[in-house]
Amino acid sequence: MFEKFLQRFRKGKAKELPGYTALGLIREGSMARIFKARNQDTGQIVVVKIHKPEAREHVAKLESEYRDFTEGEITASFDHPNVVKCFSHGKLGEMPFLVLEYLEGMTLANLLGGDSKRIAGKRLDYLCQATAALQHVHERRFVHHDFCPKNLFVVAARDEVKLIDFGLACPLLGHLREGPRMGSIEILPPEVIRREACDFRIDIFAWGVVAYWLLSGHWPFESTDHHQTLNKILNVQPVPLERRLGGVPEEVCRLVMRALAKDPAKRPSSMTPAVGVLRRHRDVTL
Repeated sequence: MFEKFLQRFRKGKAKELPGYTALGLIREGSMARIFKARNQDTGQIVVVKIHKPEAREHVAKLESEYRDFTEGEITASFDHPNVVKCFSHGKLGEMPFLVLEYLEGMTLANLLGGDSKRIAGKRLDYLCQATAALQHVHERRFVHHDFCPKNLFVVAARDEVKLIDFGLACPLLGHLREGPRMGSIEILPPEVIRREACDFRIDIFAWGVVAYWLLSGHWPFESTDHHQTLNKILNVQPVPLERRLGGVPEEVCRLVMRALAKDPAKRPSSMTPAVGVLRRHRDVTL
């Protein structure tokens, strides 16, 4: 039944989602299908994200055990130039959907994975924008839980960074609790790997990983094997950032290395100081 709906939506006959005409499938992941669509009233081009039936059990468990909010409710609560906008959300039967702003460009992962010259001179600016987005998410009392290069989208026309995909986001609580072991392998902090109680500082560790990678072109816990990556996160100190790349301001290096501390108590207490540090140095050419 759901496949029949998708066929109708692909052909622009989205009866179950009135007001939108599908223009094509952008991407299909393990959890959702992403379509480009047009608002029939305004002509605005948007993105429609529809969860897949096989993902419903996982999503329902996440909502009942960890967050008490839907992805749509969480995404729609943000209002920041560096966070993707959610125009509407709801359900198609039992399947959640979101209508999001359409972005032209590519993810930071794709940008740096290709010709790194395309971001030459822009690394600190991109990092500053991504940091401001994460600060906003935390101020709204949520943890992103998968802050990584594939979830940072660079809008080509404006060199504007957007934090996307809140499918794993959870409320930011005032106390520690054991969280789900989920998210990209490279950004998992030690406390999540050990299934210990954790809080918003899992995002700060992830930010440190992204910052290190974006500025140096290297992962702080580099390995071609997932098990070795996890072992390094738990037991190995990363090479100091200043030894990976010359010219990074000392204040920025200290900030990134603090964020990568294995003990959450030694990481920065919020992203607010990080935003200030990066704004002071965002014009440095790297």
